[in-house]
Amino acid sequence: MRGVSGKVWVVLSDHIKPDPELVRRYGEFLAQLIANRGYEKEGDRVFELKLRNLLPYTLLPNIEAGIERIQRAVVEGKRIIIFGDYDVDGITGTAILYDILRKAGARVIPVLPTRETGYGLSKDLMHLFSRYGDLLITVDNGTSSVEEIEGSPIEVVVIDHHNVPERVPRGCVIVNPRISEDVPEQMRDLSSSAICFYIGAVLSRRLGLDLDVREYLDLVALGTVGDVMPMNYINRILVHKGTKVLESVARGVIEKPGVKALMKVARLNGRVSAKDIAYSLAPRINAPGRIGDPMISLKLLIESDPVRAEVLARKVEMLNARRKAITESVYRSAYSMAVRREKESFLSLWDSGWHVGVLGIVAGRIAEALGKPVAVFSRGETKSVGSVRSVEGIDVYEGLRKISHLFIKWGGHPQAAGITLDSSLLEEFRRSAEEVFRNVKREPPPLYIDMEMSPQSFTRERFTDIDSLEPYGERNPFPTFLSERLEIRKVEYRQGRLILDTGGVNMVCWDKRLFPHIERGKKVRVVYSVMDREFHLIDLEDRYGP
Repeated sequence: MRGVSGKVWVVLSDHIKPDPELVRRYGEFLAQLIANRGYEKEGDRVFELKLRNLLPYTLLPNIEAGIERIQRAVVEGKRIIIFGDYDVDGITGTAILYDILRKAGARVIPVLPTRETGYGLSKDLMHLFSRYGDLLITVDNGTSSVEEIEGSPIEVVVIDHHNVPERVPRGCVIVNPRISEDVPEQMRDLSSSAICFYIGAVLSRRLGLDLDVREYLDLVALGTVGDVMPMNYINRILVHKGTKVLESVARGVIEKPGVKALMKVARLNGRVSAKDIAYSLAPRINAPGRIGDPMISLKLLIESDPVRAEVLARKVEMLNARRKAITESVYRSAYSMAVRREKESFLSLWDSGWHVGVLGIVAGRIAEALGKPVAVFSRGETKSVGSVRSVEGIDVYEGLRKISHLFIKWGGHPQAAGITLDSSLLEEFRRSAEEVFRNVKREPPPLYIDMEMSPQSFTRERFTDIDSLEPYGERNPFPTFLSERLEIRKVEYRQGRLILDTGGVNMVCWDKRLFPHIERGKKVRVVYSVMDREFHLIDLEDRYGP
């Protein structure tokens, strides 16, 4: 069976049978969800998201050496610079470490790059840091900064989780779970904010601080979900506990005026889920870094004065609204350009007026709409900065590697990349990328469905079973079901989405590619997911497909 999305539907319950003991203990429904995710080996632990079940911090490479260097700098009154990143993981990791060191009386200052200065360290920055600091701590960057770190006299501790290149900087301490094959798989998928939490917790104890470090877990949850880290057992514990801290902040049980103000503008004042972080909180934290100064978000997260927190939160909300407007403007311009080149296998689009901070969002939307990889550049007089987004089944990193001689700087992974190149080479890039990707075979993965189930058959117990496997996210997808043939009785467009009445059960559809296939009176099988007890339409049966 195939959907109008073009994906083949695979019902996992047809291929995976849960162990009878699992069924006996949890019932067929929950047992099937557990088995589909490969969680049966976890046993009861899958539901026991307790901090005591975390693996010990000592399993992280070089972490003792990193802690020792930071502790020594604090005790000796050395000048400490924390250099983070402009996205949510870099901002939250920097906030955790800065707040703990500040409370320890350290001489510490946080620094975040902007989109204009670019990601990571540069030789000019290192020269500046070495003049004003004695110890540099990088957060969410630094693993690949070989020349920058090795050519500087300042002492450096790198806290990072990005992939490790063939050569890493010497003469510094690198705390990165990916630097050693001996690190347990679940710890290799920690966010930078989580690593900062581990380091901060140990430092707090060794420096004799009267702190409950668990109250930093909200920032860990924001960084982990915002950076789309896999929801393995360890990350599920961290995010679960982090959402509980967010809920306590909203209720006033934990005093964090900055975070509370952020939640207020996001209209979150009750239960908080990973979905709320992904779609409401993380985009707001990212907004200043996309179109302005990420320090606004950092200041908000650690602000202790309610009045100043309100001001900062309103500023973040304003920037988020402006980011949306800029994104929409650039998207309309880029999309009109893209549809004129629809025959190309790889779309390369550029303009001198496009804001560099929204390029990735725009590239992703166009790739999704047109079903092919897209590169969107902001053209400068001499250099152009671009973001590449792919579609399922096409590895853009491997393809771009073949033409990387054209790039001044680049990096990425199979689904996304960032590129800086000479503006005079844009047309050559377009031709070369088209040549590389013209013959790339696309193999879109199937749409995996947990089981067949009517939306009308959902009970309170089933919703409770689904809640028990929270938090959902990467590699722990929201439960997805295949319906019987449903009649679409009513369709209403509301604020960018469709609301469908399917016989007493409402479904929400955000995917604009499905909109033309949704018709009142139509009877069709659908794939839907359950997110925060809401039904979301994922795909419709293609009754005319192969």
